[in-house]
Amino acid sequence: MINILKIYFYVIHIFLNYSCHFSCLVVNVKDQDGSVIKEIIYANITDDTITLELQLPDSTLITQHIDFTKEVQIVQVLLLGEEERGQKPYQILCFVNHVHANEFISPDAMSKLRQKNPGTIRVAEENKGVFNITIDMKIKSKDSNYISQHVGSLCSEAQDTTFTSKVDIDKWATVPGMYLGNLLQAVEYINYKSPNSNLKLCRDTGKVWSHCLCTMKVTIPWYPCALKFCKDHIGKKSTAVDSYRCGIQTCGKIMNFMYIVKHKQHCLTIE
Repeated sequence: MINILKIYFYVIHIFLNYSCHFSCLVVNVKDQDGSVIKEIIYANITDDTITLELQLPDSTLITQHIDFTKEVQIVQVLLLGEEERGQKPYQILCFVNHVHANEFISPDAMSKLRQKNPGTIRVAEENKGVFNITIDMKIKSKDSNYISQHVGSLCSEAQDTTFTSKVDIDKWATVPGMYLGNLLQAVEYINYKSPNSNLKLCRDTGKVWSHCLCTMKVTIPWYPCALKFCKDHIGKKSTAVDSYRCGIQTCGKIMNFMYIVKHKQHCLTIE
């Protein structure tokens, strides 16, 4: 079963690579461990979205989808389960959070980028560091459109594992066209309570049936985070200076999602 899934993931990756046209970049990037992985980044101007996909050496698929209109970031993680631990052959988790539009180049700017030197191995110019994100809510799929229409399509197989936080709900409530009442209708609190207020990390918990704090570290090693502008004199004798777009600034970041699970065996991590 595991081999079949790996082939399935590989076919998806090849298809995405083959279907990549002018609004898409395929880049080879080096991650923090020194491994070279392939990223596919494509823009949809009509939907005002950008999607980044990458496959890790262990066959985990990561999709980062940004809805610029709603200021929503969806991080989908598809990873192989451990059947000997009673897990499904694969599982999808979705982490949905607020994102500022200026954290990534716009879909319009992305669509104007052209593929150059596809064989080059790239390293991000700026490391944004680690973002610790505490999760305390689940998103109800039937009402997920109140947050973004893309939650339903990306997270349809993550009915019980689509997460967000009250902090993000409050941020979205300030976005034009989004309303706190509707947003609260789309979520529910994670109600796994423990007798002890100080939960252990799942990796430090010996008891399989104990509540614990699960962490999911998602690394985006390379992405276009801003445009570069250069300055030039308009004429040889002129003192006036004109600016023009002359490239992109690239960044890398780590998102460390933390949430409570009812039992240790429900905590899936990227190894």
